[in-house]
Amino acid sequence: MLKPKRKITRREIKKDPLLEKISQAEAIIRKKSKQISYITIGLVVIIVLSFIIIRSKKMANREAAGELGIAELSIQRGDYDDAILRLEKLVDTYTGTKSAGMAEMLLAQIYLSKLDYENAEERFQKYINDFAHEDMALASVYNGLGICSEHNGNYKKAAEHFEKGAELAPFKFQQHECLINAVRNLIEIRDFERAEILLKEVLNNEPDFKYKNVAEMLSAEIEVLKG
Repeated sequence: MLKPKRKITRREIKKDPLLEKISQAEAIIRKKSKQISYITIGLVVIIVLSFIIIRSKKMANREAAGELGIAELSIQRGDYDDAILRLEKLVDTYTGTKSAGMAEMLLAQIYLSKLDYENAEERFQKYINDFAHEDMALASVYNGLGICSEHNGNYKKAAEHFEKGAELAPFKFQQHECLINAVRNLIEIRDFERAEILLKEVLNNEPDFKYKNVAEMLSAEIEVLKG
């Protein structure tokens, strides 16, 4: 005769190593949500740059596109100082070309990765002023400006930049990234009403698991802060 299966007690569940690991991972995600989100931003920018650079090489001055390719190789090697020198020269020499616009984007991203927010902001803004052609690129630029403003403690401005990026984003994943970043800054300035509106926009637009999970955690955080 088969023995009935023993029920697992709550105490045993709490001691289960796998469940403990899952719990620890969830805690890390909650604490590190901003860093995780910013890593994703970097990936989005890389995708954007790859997409537009391919097009720019077909349309822009061939020599300028060649210089851009050499600078890209320096970035791939991790030689950012050489890349900065080449990209700055490209911008000055081939003003107005598609490759010069991509150089501005790459410069901004390099400075952002070096935590040089002042120069990153300047380059992002210059791209908007001189080369604003692609909505996908512009969405990432406004995301970058949002990061710079957030670093400077200007959360209201950061939220505005992120929302602008969401408006321009042609792809759902990029839009959700911008909206989540906007919500985080709206929470900082206690604009819970606007934050909840944006969270609903994310959750009602079929987000993938990552964005759904972060949106739900931010929603719970708002409820706690509202008391």
